[in-house]
Amino acid sequence: MKVASLGRTAALSVMFSACAMPAFAQSTTTLTFEGLGNQETVNQFYNGGTGGNGSGPGTNYGVSFSANALALIDSDAGGGGNFGGEPSPDTILFFQSGAAATLNVPAGFTTGFSFYYASPVSAGTVIVYDGPNATGNVLATISLPTTPNNGAPDPTGSYSPFLPYGVSFSGTARSVDFGGSAGNIGFDNITLGASSPVDPGDITCASEGYTGTKLTWCKNICEKGYTGATLDTWIHRWINRYRDLPYCAVEGEEGPPQEQPK
Repeated sequence: MKVASLGRTAALSVMFSACAMPAFAQSTTTLTFEGLGNQETVNQFYNGGTGGNGSGPGTNYGVSFSANALALIDSDAGGGGNFGGEPSPDTILFFQSGAAATLNVPAGFTTGFSFYYASPVSAGTVIVYDGPNATGNVLATISLPTTPNNGAPDPTGSYSPFLPYGVSFSGTARSVDFGGSAGNIGFDNITLGASSPVDPGDITCASEGYTGTKLTWCKNICEKGYTGATLDTWIHRWINRYRDLPYCAVEGEEGPPQEQPK
């Protein structure tokens, strides 16, 4: 059975379309890739910097990605992605060149990690290393089977649904290779420090690794139920201090995102 490519744009016609380093090994953080543009390189977005087209700066989790790691937005949201059922709409991680996209965490993380993926065309492989840039000892190797191509729960996307996967390991990981057929595998909700995939409904300010003032302000924006002028005040305080948005704020919106029908 022939499966359409992940990306729908012409460029994807045959493919899936100076901050302090955090003490990452002691926290659990989920990367959702929201806030990045369609086909924008992730780059330093999660390292206190920006994506390749200037999106961000994102939250400084001390995480960076190889140059071939790209964000892709669901076509339902105006992007070029031929996918659906992603755990945190509407942006995922994919790559168009090379054998894998590499995630680097110089400070390291322990216990395990998890993610969601869609790959109906061919199998994938995820490898965890204790050195940077896919070097050093291999801590874990995950063979990913192909996923269904039935359009559920999003009938407008061939790469659907996204399935959860997690793994535990011993030692401290400093890089992860997300591999498979270039342009034909996508990943989302990558959680570092936990072997059980995180349901988007379980993401909180604390689970995102916020502490101190940042934790308090995040709760005011995302979890207290504030609206109107009060919510607006907290959002602007956050932006003025941190120059980004908390986990619950979708790009282009102010405040906790409202669930939209697909």
